[in-house]
Amino acid sequence: MKLALFGATGLTGGLVLSQALEQGHEVTALVRDPSRVSLSHPRLTILGGSPTVSEDVDRCVRSSDAIIHCLGIGGKGDGRPTRLVSDSVKVVLAAMEKHGLPRIICMSNVGAGSSGTWFAKRIVLPLFVRWLLPIIEDKDRMEAALRASSVEWVSVRLPNIVEGPERALRISKDGRGIGLSITAASAAHFLLQQVTASDWVRSAPSISN
Repeated sequence: MKLALFGATGLTGGLVLSQALEQGHEVTALVRDPSRVSLSHPRLTILGGSPTVSEDVDRCVRSSDAIIHCLGIGGKGDGRPTRLVSDSVKVVLAAMEKHGLPRIICMSNVGAGSSGTWFAKRIVLPLFVRWLLPIIEDKDRMEAALRASSVEWVSVRLPNIVEGPERALRISKDGRGIGLSITAASAAHFLLQQVTASDWVRSAPSISN
């Protein structure tokens, strides 16, 4: 398949990129600084540009079969408001409508859409990781844009992402019963699966190890 990828220079996005190529996909990745992508492959095209500029996004997605959106602001953020992810996804959705593209898979956070346990939502997030709240608010805006669209979408809500090999997954419809972390390799594998799977279309599963 021909995949368009956003966020290829991040921890999870970089593994989505390498796994996609290993699986035989063609990948076009849009990055702000192409020099940050050291991987070279005959089926890989790297484009320089902004994920919120229509012309740049259009160049990336126009001939793709599916889009994987792994864009983020890096780490746990700095507590300041951000609209980067939701603004980018809105531009991507407009390009998908323009070109009749069917599917997008997005990285989201546990906590978006009020997902997660009562303890996490009422105690952990407000008291201990307040800097994550602007990121979650942006993912809420992203998921609202996805729900308002007519495309096939999957918003994968993730807990803390850590380095490590692929491990067994726990999957939840509402974020309950999952763990506190997931390896980037596990997350990348699940994101890629959603390119062709139908189990979670137009829904937002939470996953962890």
